[in-house]
Amino acid sequence: MNIQNNIQSKTTFTSRAPIIKEADKICRRVNTLFPHISPSYSWINFKKPEQYDPLFCRIEDKLTFIRFQADNATSCFNYYKKTLSLIKRLTCANCGELADITYLYCKSKKLKDAAVIGLYGFDKKNNKYIEYDHVAVCFNHGKKKIIIDPWFGFADFVDNCRVKYEQRYHEFFEKFNPNFKLVFKKERQVPLKNDDIEKLTKIFPQIK
Repeated sequence: MNIQNNIQSKTTFTSRAPIIKEADKICRRVNTLFPHISPSYSWINFKKPEQYDPLFCRIEDKLTFIRFQADNATSCFNYYKKTLSLIKRLTCANCGELADITYLYCKSKKLKDAAVIGLYGFDKKNNKYIEYDHVAVCFNHGKKKIIIDPWFGFADFVDNCRVKYEQRYHEFFEKFNPNFKLVFKKERQVPLKNDDIEKLTKIFPQIK
């Protein structure tokens, strides 16, 4: 049964800016070259998920295994090598794993200031950030910032992405509050050295 994120196959191609087309291409290639099932997306979209408990448990077990192996990697290079290899073999990933692949892809393309970002709502009244438990990748192009979100399957300028998250995808965020300002914060990311990128692109030429 294929319960892969169906939004991921609907990447937007309407943007005219060449850099957005390039970001769209990266988003599309990540999902095409690393086909996967997302347990989080699947849980949200199945109306009676209890009917599929055994299936979801197997998927979650695979994802737990991927994360355990990556977190126990002996180097930054091995972190990404294990992550990509296991996603390829086990066909399982959530937004975090897809962000890792996209981040590596952006670094290989030498996109400026590429970083994994988290989505948060800022509660101005209580002066605190509410984590929405979702990550994507952001990079700079001139004075503009661009987000690539392979889990939802789109890439666009930050302001356009903010509208999409707030109006189209807010139901995916459990703690979403329309009264909170949606903000993007850099997440702690396993750093990549140029030598690591070169070695990884030889092992996974599809990310070039």
